[in-house]
Amino acid sequence: MTDKHKHGLTLEDVQMIIGRGVLDESFRKEFIADPEDVVKRLGISVDEDGSAVDLLKAISAVFDGRADVQAAMSDIRKAYEVSSDGVIRPRCA
Repeated sequence: MTDKHKHGLTLEDVQMIIGRGVLDESFRKEFIADPEDVVKRLGISVDEDGSAVDLLKAISAVFDGRADVQAAMSDIRKAYEVSSDGVIRPRCA
């Protein structure tokens, strides 16, 4: 596990996962089938972070159409806040 991911998913990780899922159909299908394996292949470990796993499941539910987007956004945000330091930092230009 890298130091970057010891404290849960970063906002950049979440943005990358959602962005790839929206744009790349094969990534999205693989993510729906096994989100933990997909992020592991990306170098992100969530083995000891139940909240991060919940976050991945919430994203997967949106990709698969099992979740209402508005409700899922709330679930994703809550899971992210628990899984991270809870700070949403502005992006640099």
